[in-house]
Amino acid sequence: MKTERVADTDVRYRRTGDGDLAVVFVHGFLDDQYAWDRLISRLTTPGIECVTLDLAGCGDRDAVEGPYDYDRFADEAGRVVDALGRPFVLVGHSMGAAVAELVAARRPERARGLALVTPVPLAGVHLPDEMIEPFRSLGGDADGQRGIREQLSAAFPEAELDRLVATGRHMRPEAVRAIADCWNTGHPQGERPSAHAGPVLILRGERDGFVTEDMVDDAIVPRFTAVTAVSVAEAGHWAHIEQAAHVATHLDRLLAGAHRTDSLPDANTSRPQG
Repeated sequence: MKTERVADTDVRYRRTGDGDLAVVFVHGFLDDQYAWDRLISRLTTPGIECVTLDLAGCGDRDAVEGPYDYDRFADEAGRVVDALGRPFVLVGHSMGAAVAELVAARRPERARGLALVTPVPLAGVHLPDEMIEPFRSLGGDADGQRGIREQLSAAFPEAELDRLVATGRHMRPEAVRAIADCWNTGHPQGERPSAHAGPVLILRGERDGFVTEDMVDDAIVPRFTAVTAVSVAEAGHWAHIEQAAHVATHLDRLLAGAHRTDSLPDANTSRPQG
């Protein structure tokens, strides 16, 4: 494993493995790049390099000033992808899924696929004020963050729960508020079909009370042309942590397909059980 920095920025990224296909992971709200480690360690596809980064205001970059919005996040993740200079698959969790889509859509010549784990709609969730305010107010609130994670998960490993709560509590309150507003308000590109035409794997935790099946069916699946939607059993909003082995199995299939061909598959939507 090695850590590198994007030239002329404070963006650092970790590289694990060696291969012609880069797999770039984008974390979600209150999380950090290390939230992907359980999943990465279970991948078996040969010839891949796994890459993680912290978004502005998060993880090891919690002191970074704003703005904290989708365009900033997509620019940062996109700079990492460009620094790698090779074909890539993007994997995003929750709001990170929206960031991943924006990055892939702007680089169609090298994007080989998207894996969206419990994704929020790029167009936004649009919770009313009384429902978004508890999320906006989580900055520095370790008990509140633990409560949200416990409420929206089914099998969160205790050690990782403790680690992420410790990480999330150090985020600045103004960053937490802005990032919550970001995923709640959404991005204008989410109002139209996705510009990413390649294969898309959507993994939703079967017991996720936030990203519901209806949300996926109505606001996410119809925007793509080549979709496989998977329901992950005994998982909530952090399916990649709660059921890392199951998610790895599905992601390995997407990665194997990215290795086999650069051509676009026929459009399809299926719902296997994970």
